Amino acid sequence: MGKNEIIFIKSHFFINDKRIFENLFQIPYSAGTIPEPSLLTHALLRLKFGSNKLSKLEYLTDYYNKEGLFKYDAKIYIVDPKLAQTAINKLEKGAENYLEDSPLKDTFLGSSQKSPETRRAIAAIFRKTSIEEKSNMMIKDIDLMCEKMKVETKGHVNITEWTLRLALDIVGHVLLQLDFRGLDGHQEKLLECMMTMLHRCYALREITSDSKEFQNANDEFDKITIQVLEDALNKDDDPHEGKRLVKSLHEACGFDEAKDNMKLFLMAGTETTASTIPVVFSLLTQYPEVQDELRDEADSLIGRLRSDPTIPLPKIDAMMKEVLRLYPIAPFISRQNQHPVSLGPISLEKHADILIFTWGIHRSEYLWKRSKEFVPDRFRDPSSKDQSNFYIPFGAGSRVCIGQHLAWLELRLAIAILLNKFEFHKGEETPDLNFVVDYHHAVVHPDVDMKFVLKER
Repeated sequence: MGKNEIIFIKSHFFINDKRIFENLFQIPYSAGTIPEPSLLTHALLRLKFGSNKLSKLEYLTDYYNKEGLFKYDAKIYIVDPKLAQTAINKLEKGAENYLEDSPLKDTFLGSSQKSPETRRAIAAIFRKTSIEEKSNMMIKDIDLMCEKMKVETKGHVNITEWTLRLALDIVGHVLLQLDFRGLDGHQEKLLECMMTMLHRCYALREITSDSKEFQNANDEFDKITIQVLEDALNKDDDPHEGKRLVKSLHEACGFDEAKDNMKLFLMAGTETTASTIPVVFSLLTQYPEVQDELRDEADSLIGRLRSDPTIPLPKIDAMMKEVLRLYPIAPFISRQNQHPVSLGPISLEKHADILIFTWGIHRSEYLWKRSKEFVPDRFRDPSSKDQSNFYIPFGAGSRVCIGQHLAWLELRLAIAILLNKFEFHKGEETPDLNFVVDYHHAVVHPDVDMKFVLKER
């Protein structure tokens, strides 16, 4: 392809957007097979999106809307809701080498072969009623974070760092009955190790998993987790609380496997929640009138909320659902098939690498009105034509995200209390909202720490 042709295609591609694809050659495919972009389509995607793979996949979601799926980089992306639901229910969790190159490969997420005793021990503590019974612990941690943040209100507050500490303390208090004192600055090394691996390696790809820096962080994280587990096992159970998760896990699977699953609770329970709260306040600083409206609701219901954290917060809950639609923290759901299988009209060979592309489904212009816009009241009216019937921010099926109840309650409490305590504004150090994807662990989050100017109320 010559220089003039590239310039011609590039200029027309930006003018005509995706409709130009309809006049280009694709790799031929027949009914019952999976379409994929041609070399020319790949070239145009690079011209438009550079190395931003997430944007390319989102673009292809709408382009292959009629087909409902497509192949990209040897993976099959499912974007049709009916096909997606079939895949979620019919196929096993995790691709063939799911989490193989990860500190979490030996957790119950990394293998479908883990014992049912292990899964039952973990599921018990994550039950909705068990989480809600410990909501007062969350409120205490959120209040403490607010008190700590007040010291910084004269400058920019790094909400990413504070919510990481908050999420870690909530995991400790609610799941493990341990006091990490993260908000008091006692777990900075632990958080640094996690961010080195999850953010710098898997998301930003600044380092590799075989680098010395990664290995040092992984070794240190392992040592800290061993110490946390030993401390937990040496602590007596509260007779009013029953047997703790840590001891149930230890009895079910032994020390090493319990330690590995502790890593999962620390990483997944901390990093994912702490990625969502900064996104919420980035949007609310862009839409100050929405922030004011939500604050009015928080102010009017804060007393009742502290007494009963499960009371409805119609506006805040709707806004949170919209954030998780527009920017789902888990951009795809991984599935595998041990044997050849049919999904609707498509036949898949065994060990196909299948991803239900939540990010694309949630943002498809064929499924949602104003699909790329932040519409905070979209979910307030269940009959609204602005919404689709297929909404899966925490996954779906028998392997839905086990931490969804913890994450949802933690988010709604934190947002309501923060709105009641502070006004959030953009400042000179407030970055634009851009995302990076950790494809190993299926997590998307802001590419840099989010900082805001806070005004105490």
